[in-house]
Amino acid sequence: MERQTVVMIRTGVLATIFALVLYKMAVSSPLFVLPLLFFAPRFKPNTWAVVPVATVFVILVAYNLIGSSELLRTSSTMGAVIVGLYFPVSSLVGTGTWILLDEKRMLTKLLSSSAFAALSGFALLFWFSRGGVVATATADLYQKMMGALMPTLFGGELPLGLSVEGLFTLVVSLLKRSFLPLFVGQFGFCAFLSTLLIHRGDSSFQERMTGWKLPENFVWIFLGSWSLVLVSLVVNLPFIDLIGWNVALATTLLYMVQGISIVAMFIRRKNPNVTATRVFVLALISAFLPGINLVIWIALPLLGVGETWINFRKKS
Repeated sequence: MERQTVVMIRTGVLATIFALVLYKMAVSSPLFVLPLLFFAPRFKPNTWAVVPVATVFVILVAYNLIGSSELLRTSSTMGAVIVGLYFPVSSLVGTGTWILLDEKRMLTKLLSSSAFAALSGFALLFWFSRGGVVATATADLYQKMMGALMPTLFGGELPLGLSVEGLFTLVVSLLKRSFLPLFVGQFGFCAFLSTLLIHRGDSSFQERMTGWKLPENFVWIFLGSWSLVLVSLVVNLPFIDLIGWNVALATTLLYMVQGISIVAMFIRRKNPNVTATRVFVLALISAFLPGINLVIWIALPLLGVGETWINFRKKS
């Protein structure tokens, strides 16, 4: 057996094991595709890197189906398994797509990797909206689970005088309108982190990070999706409302990344010793700090959108 083949087999086994371990740990489960992305460049040709991705896919699907085999006769459990597999399956399909499009630019890879998550997510929403037996039973199951968790989380009294039904409706409404940006954010972070690790010794990559920019025509998707949101606030168009919010928030997230890239460029011009990675990490941490996060989530996307008309990176 050739040495390269042995190395690829060993790498594939390690990537598969690390991915499954991360998946099983609740805290790290959103990052479970990170090893698959990180080890992908070690496969030659890169199509072989899809093998561990497919292996993890089969194991996870089999694990969930076998673990629920006794309960799959009930409609609610069947629906819960389908919903529970949405993010891991979408992440694995996205990972395989990212690997196969290795030579493409990062935006093309990210959008292509999110296509399955978008299509399957909207299909799930359409399925739930029809109110079939399985969909209704699944919603009832999740509502009962939330009702059982509420006394532990809130000490028996729900915030703002909400009932369990009201809180469940609110949570479902938020998830319906944000499943796509949640996926783009989660998968994009894994892809970003793996790319950083792969290029950790490459100083030119730090410079490329300060040049990340969306195509100028992308602004029409941003403006069009937020227009759909405004229209849905006036006219009752449920599915248009869901499409508008998901696309608007996802494009806003991408423009926020562009805004961080602009800030990193300005900082590195003043102090070349500061890496773009440090700026990105500080910005992402700040996005979750109360008070500061409002500035991050509003100012940075507007900065990114503003570059459509103003060349902020023009050298003086």
